[in-house]
Amino acid sequence: MKALLRIPALVACVVALALPALAQERENYEADARSAEDPPPVIPHFVADSANGTACLACHETGVKGAPVTPHPTRLNCTQCHVRSEMNAKTSGTKAKTRQ
Repeated sequence: MKALLRIPALVACVVALALPALAQERENYEADARSAEDPPPVIPHFVADSANGTACLACHETGVKGAPVTPHPTRLNCTQCHVRSEMNAKTSGTKAKTRQ
């Protein structure tokens, strides 16, 4: 009985030790940012404060209605680099004040 338990335990140990070697290497976003020549484009349209990247990808993944196609569709925190235009920020601030 103990011999039968040793085999699955050994397999589990081998798999656990092999997982880090099989993991994909994380992209080097910092190097991408340093090599960029220009700042990221400004967002020229309304973006809700609670929006996530999946909402952006609805248009920017394939270029719907002339939207520029994103070169990095796996990065979903768009507003981390891309900022709203001043006109857009004023509009969203006004809308927030009228809701209160």
